[in-house]
Amino acid sequence: MSKNSKLKLKLIDESINGKELRTLLSQEGWTLDRTRGSHEVWICGGRTFILATHSKDLKPYQVKEAKTLFSHLGGNDGKEKK
Repeated sequence: MSKNSKLKLKLIDESINGKELRTLLSQEGWTLDRTRGSHEVWICGGRTFILATHSKDLKPYQVKEAKTLFSHLGGNDGKEKK
């Protein structure tokens, strides 16, 4: 299993941290546009994603937003199963 595949699984399981999410964004073609303090603006095409890394752990809303960006990974359109 490749590193990229492992990071995708961690995203789906919501156990990914900021450093790993940065790596995944970069591997998937996203580019770091600018940084201001602990907020990073990533762009890909016309889409924008803001990653706030105040600590090692990501906030739950950030993980959900990232899952929405990569909704094709799990086949669940970024929505949680209930």
